[in-house]
Amino acid sequence: MSWPQVEAAAKRGALMMLPVAVIEQHGPHLPLATDTYGAYLLCVQGRRALQELGFEALVAPPYYFGINASTGMFPGSLTISRELMIALLAEIMQNYSAWGFGTQFVVSHHGDGQHNEAVVEAIRLARDRGVDAVLTLGSFVGPIIEHEYTARFGRPLPLPDAAVVRAAESDETRRLREKVTRSSLHVHAEERETSMIMRWFPDSLDKDQTIETLTPVLPTMDEFSQACVEGRWRELSPLGYIGDPAAATVENGELYRLEAEDMAKAIAEHLSQSGSRG
Repeated sequence: MSWPQVEAAAKRGALMMLPVAVIEQHGPHLPLATDTYGAYLLCVQGRRALQELGFEALVAPPYYFGINASTGMFPGSLTISRELMIALLAEIMQNYSAWGFGTQFVVSHHGDGQHNEAVVEAIRLARDRGVDAVLTLGSFVGPIIEHEYTARFGRPLPLPDAAVVRAAESDETRRLREKVTRSSLHVHAEERETSMIMRWFPDSLDKDQTIETLTPVLPTMDEFSQACVEGRWRELSPLGYIGDPAAATVENGELYRLEAEDMAKAIAEHLSQSGSRG
């Protein structure tokens, strides 16, 4: 977009959707930008669904300078300090607000507890500075984010109700999930994320890696959380994935589109209740 197009959208009351992710190892088969692709995809598909519901939305450039405390021992996992991330992300949100996008929906696609603690603190800081920043959680990544945050800090996300949108899984999404899902654990670079890349970004798959040969890594969530806290992520999964990437299918990748539509409905309901349109 050109700057006049951005200015005109703000004057029309458009919303801002802000994809937040990281550059992080995603096994031997997926690109380092998998989370960035995922966050961006949810926002792009969410924007389309919001337009059908009568709300105009813009998608901000993906933010990907995040925290990889759990996977930082793998080459390719880029991480910055908590303080820098909070300051940078909050200032970016202030920029968008100054342009006229007062209401911003932050879509995080990374489960690391420390990363999402920084996301939450950036939202709190931005809100203190007058930005209506809202953490937006889908039915797939959202529970992982909340579980890992609680496991790390021993408390729920410290945001008021007005600053969080939790999208419930629709009947359509549930039916497709039950139909196409072939594995039992969904955490990192597994069936769901591998399917997302296969469906939406197939050119980024490692063509030299045969996905079907990757054997499942299936710890309990408590075992996984403990390994993250103790810095034993690579011991738990030497190749860097948690779950079963070999179960991935293009059909499963469609779940991202449906999740984005569920998020759009939750955002529209949030806006209707708050009376805000940007």
